[in-house]
Amino acid sequence: MNPFIPPKPTFTVHIPMRDGTNLVADVFTARPDLAQPLILEITPYGRGPKGLNFGNESGYWMANGYVHVIADCRGKGDSEGEFAAWVHEGRDCHDTIEWLASQPFCSGRVGMRGSSYTGTNPWYAAREQPPHLRAISPSASAAGGIEDISWLGGIWSFEHSLTWGSRQRDGALFFTEPPDWWTLLEQRPLLSVDERLTGQMQPVYRAFGEHRLRDEYVRSIEMSSDDYRRIGIPTLAFTGWQDGCLGGTIKHFVQARSHSPARDRQYLLIGPWNHHGAPDGGYDYGLTPINPLDDLHIPANGFVVARELVRAFFDEHLKEQGRFEQSLVKLFLTGENTWIEAADYPLPQAQPRSLYLHSQGRANRLGGDGVLSWEKPSTEPTDSYVHDPRDPVPSDLPGSDGRPRTLREWPCDLAPLLNRDDMLVYQTAPLTEALRVAGDVKVWLQVSTDALDADFFCRLEDVASDGRGMRLGSHGAGRQRMGGRNGIEYDVPVSPGLVIELCVNLLGIGHTFLPGHRVRLSVCSSAYPETFPNPGNGEPVTTNIDPPRKAIQRVWHDSTHPSRIELPTLPPT
Repeated sequence: MNPFIPPKPTFTVHIPMRDGTNLVADVFTARPDLAQPLILEITPYGRGPKGLNFGNESGYWMANGYVHVIADCRGKGDSEGEFAAWVHEGRDCHDTIEWLASQPFCSGRVGMRGSSYTGTNPWYAAREQPPHLRAISPSASAAGGIEDISWLGGIWSFEHSLTWGSRQRDGALFFTEPPDWWTLLEQRPLLSVDERLTGQMQPVYRAFGEHRLRDEYVRSIEMSSDDYRRIGIPTLAFTGWQDGCLGGTIKHFVQARSHSPARDRQYLLIGPWNHHGAPDGGYDYGLTPINPLDDLHIPANGFVVARELVRAFFDEHLKEQGRFEQSLVKLFLTGENTWIEAADYPLPQAQPRSLYLHSQGRANRLGGDGVLSWEKPSTEPTDSYVHDPRDPVPSDLPGSDGRPRTLREWPCDLAPLLNRDDMLVYQTAPLTEALRVAGDVKVWLQVSTDALDADFFCRLEDVASDGRGMRLGSHGAGRQRMGGRNGIEYDVPVSPGLVIELCVNLLGIGHTFLPGHRVRLSVCSSAYPETFPNPGNGEPVTTNIDPPRKAIQRVWHDSTHPSRIELPTLPPT
């Protein structure tokens, strides 16, 4: 039997939840008569062969002495109830684990493996402390709540909220053709877009749009420090520098390292991968290397057979066989194409170093006079541009096949977007020595606007000696709303003309800029349809009904207002 061809389930079970709802799950086991350790995945994308799940690994786990179980989330597939993103998962995972652990085919030792939504479920399960959950491998995980998925930086992820939030029970989208995003620019209020496109209200989409601040609902679905203190089991997480859930995966690791009683058994591996390939070490469901990622060609040493590492991890903690031997943190640096190991994240050996923004007031477009250098600015004019919400900077580029290519996870050359007056561009001279970066990159912008609110987006690129750039960073990173600069607890008023310091977090980047290359930063105020343009009138973007207004945005860089990129740098090799 080929261990990577999805087998048929050995049998299907209906698992009772504490409120009487039943979840449906497929059980894969080579020995139904033998109690073996069990690996569980709970998915909203369909448990069958047409769904997004780890069913391709079922034969592998069966061949290696495990029971593999894939269950439909509440309200998805054949499971009963109504789906609500992240609301029921902790309790349902707990009840599922404890029911399965009591069955004759299970040894009483349960682990969880998952990716994306199914990779976030193990964290919710662990905080409920089911007695029989012994280890989890939660990869490409969202942080939970809203901060990293629907409202990162206080800016609404419109495209994802509408598409992911409008899925049917089987995981398929309600609309078979992509929406005409540009006609939706005039739709107000945005919360009614779901009815216009699908003919009915979409509860998940509405929940994403209605809860933009940390209210009681948000607190119920996000992980607190106390939650991590209750997680006393080991974890092994995979993510990638291009993964849209990079920030969430890192956040879980950092919080568990800070608060969990099992802090010394938390493992994090970050490779040169996107969201799709991260849990498989860069492979497409463990079979085919995903290469190249647009302009990023991944060398052979950039791939990892993730399932083998996960098996070694589970062998120790579910079978008490062998010992999982790996440093707590392992990162791949693109550019120099090598792995590095560390005892923690952020890396203890990384030192902050700042590149400062400079210009003579004409940094607009790719051919402007914007400069990055290690020297602090003195007396310099501001750079400015007009943000027009009706003519936003697109978040897509034309692909070679003529179809739009989203920038969310593609390390590509941004030059086609940079020749707009509403783009500011700054870059270094060719580097004389390698610049090694590993960790969260932050852009500290000194900005002002003549509007009542404004968004700022920053993108970092490595520009090769031939002039071709390559975007660095993950989906959603590098954006911040002025009114949300103090987090998602509350809005902060924006006074027109007042200069404020804005921290735009590019999140994790692991890359070496080689000698002869340049560092390039671009700044703008929109990325549509990934996010919806700020209307500038101070009203929440999801409920605003008034016409948007143009705004003049300014970036300051002088001795009093030094704008800079803070880079966590490593010593040269």
